[in-house]
Amino acid sequence: MTTEVDSRGSATTTPRSRTDTASPARPDSSNTGVPEGLELTASEGLDITEDGTVVDGLHVRGTVTISADYVVLRNTLIQTDTSLYPVKVEDASNVVIEDVEIDAMGGTGIGIFFSRASGTVRRVNIHSAEDGIRIEGDDVVVESSYIHDLHRQPGGHHDAIQIRRGDDVVIRGNTLLPFVEATNDPMNAAIQIGSLLGDDRISDLEVVDNYMDGGNYTVNGGGRDEVESAVYRGNRFGRNYRYAVSGNLDNSAWDSTNVWDDTGAPAR
Repeated sequence: MTTEVDSRGSATTTPRSRTDTASPARPDSSNTGVPEGLELTASEGLDITEDGTVVDGLHVRGTVTISADYVVLRNTLIQTDTSLYPVKVEDASNVVIEDVEIDAMGGTGIGIFFSRASGTVRRVNIHSAEDGIRIEGDDVVVESSYIHDLHRQPGGHHDAIQIRRGDDVVIRGNTLLPFVEATNDPMNAAIQIGSLLGDDRISDLEVVDNYMDGGNYTVNGGGRDEVESAVYRGNRFGRNYRYAVSGNLDNSAWDSTNVWDDTGAPAR
């Protein structure tokens, strides 16, 4: 295992990882992000270009760009108020981001951006960003993660997760909170399908077993022929949306197991 950093910083770490599987508890600050008690090594921003790199146990003050395959980023706190992307995965495959906290510090950036890239986001805590995760790639999994306290920006279009392109995307077992309780702001969406890139429609999207609350529509499924196939099942919903729990679900299956969190009755 190696830890690679760019020319602005350096670090040597002993790789550490959780051995437990995804917790059955609803993701929140207690079971996502850097595990309690780990000592982190200070680092500036990272530009990861070597396949198989493992970055473990850092406190990064800056951005992380991943443009290599089979990279692992874990047990790391990233703090930056960039207007772009605290973490950008570009032209890379099989990237794993786990047990990471991304504090966008009230900036206008998107917490994690998958651009023509594949990988897994697991037990990640993203907050204080304009948007949580943007997906523009195939074979992306976001699971057991906590996206919350988005930061309102003038003219912003604030989503926990936005998907603009990609097949075989799985959003599973997360807490997705566009609603910001402190400001009573629903923001835009927990799941936003839109602004399709190119003419390859999104197919085989699975959104399962998440808790979602907020948004103009909590789930905005597109509505402009962006989607070829999608399924929503086993999700629980709060009631802090502006218009409705879902909308624009063209070519999408909405299962009766999607329920209100407070009553268990079907949500639609």
